[in-house]
Amino acid sequence: MSANLKSIILMIAAMGCLTITDLLVKIASKTLPIGEVMIFYGVGALMVFWVLLQIKGEPVQLLALTNSAVALRNVGDLIALNSMFLALVYVPLSTIGALIQTVPIMVTAAAALFLGEQVGARRISAIVVGFLGTLLIIQPGASTFESNAIIALIAALGMALRDIATKLVRENVSTLLLQFYSCFLFIFSGCFFIIIEGNVTAFDLDNVGVIAAMVATGSVGFFLMTEAIRLGEISVVSPFRYTRLLFSMIAGI
Repeated sequence: MSANLKSIILMIAAMGCLTITDLLVKIASKTLPIGEVMIFYGVGALMVFWVLLQIKGEPVQLLALTNSAVALRNVGDLIALNSMFLALVYVPLSTIGALIQTVPIMVTAAAALFLGEQVGARRISAIVVGFLGTLLIIQPGASTFESNAIIALIAALGMALRDIATKLVRENVSTLLLQFYSCFLFIFSGCFFIIIEGNVTAFDLDNVGVIAAMVATGSVGFFLMTEAIRLGEISVVSPFRYTRLLFSMIAGI
């Protein structure tokens, strides 16, 4: 199996996991402030990746944080996760899924311009068709278009930046370590939202199952997506984010 084919399979699986995570975040945010949801996810995922690092016998290298590609990835991650969590509160799930599909176009263009990847006419055509499908779903000029959907578009910009930076990270920095660092960003952003909103809710045991499932599917989804980006050509793999449209529509229903 080629590296690109492996990456495609990983990306499709990641989109399914992350769509379920989005759904769980939306459910949890009905009873908990979004800041608390982010903190619960960040702490839970941090424990998951720390255990995996220990099992693998890989040390937590703080030196990797000084790498410019890792720093750029963290900036994109901050933009993406803050915007995405806000969107999950205020924007319909199917609309979010559609707007996030602008990421493949941004990433493919950046891969051709900055990574030197060859992007042929067939790939460009497939991406354009997918993008037109996205526009058909969100209908930006229609009266039903929600201005809050711009939040999801900002999240897409952050995701594109994160994907390109991920591709630039050196191979000696593992995917597990990258995701371990990302968990701190969730915790930091969650604390920021709590300070801004000034709202803290007592944790209800009824939410334990939702939070646990959110941590599990999110950890798997983010790991698979990062691994897919690092393994194959990003211009080949990124368009398979469009499978999230199908998953999001099913979850929305």
